[in-house]
Amino acid sequence: MRAGLRKNSRPHQILKTVLLGGGVLLISMVSPMGGALIVRKLLRQYFREKRWRRERFLQDLKRLQHRELIDWREFPDGKVTITLTKLGKQKVLMYNLDRMKLQRHAWDGKWRLVTFDIPKRQKQAREALRKKMRDLGFYPLQKSVFLTPYPCENEIDFICSVFEVNRSHVLLLNVSDFEGSEKLQHHFSL
Repeated sequence: MRAGLRKNSRPHQILKTVLLGGGVLLISMVSPMGGALIVRKLLRQYFREKRWRRERFLQDLKRLQHRELIDWREFPDGKVTITLTKLGKQKVLMYNLDRMKLQRHAWDGKWRLVTFDIPKRQKQAREALRKKMRDLGFYPLQKSVFLTPYPCENEIDFICSVFEVNRSHVLLLNVSDFEGSEKLQHHFSL
């Protein structure tokens, strides 16, 4: 899924910008620097020696469209609309998922216990969720039961949306104490 699109490349920046714009972006090709701040930041990469590199921008758009990550249209008045496809949204979310980390604040004395029971037909999603939770530093108590001392509800919601796991299959519990918690306090250096 990731082949050919490097992080922070020009095409990747287009995808991120369109996602920030709510999935649809309107750009004036006549005066590209006259748009909103978010668009100006994107288009700055297409200026060299104070000259607008329109061809390079359109070439990157065509590549993204060929890969079915965006849909774009150029109008006679010089405006271009860029729409992120479902596959494009997934691609951007996967990059964000790769950089995700749990915020390690001072421990509030609560444990976050995450359990999941994902149907067999979603085996790949289940394995991906399990791997990502390990990557984030969750402690595995069982195959589908993980523990962390840090708040993680937003991260769990995001992971579920990326892997298309119904959130009702994942349960998050806040637990104040349990048998053997001293061992895990030591594990997390609390």
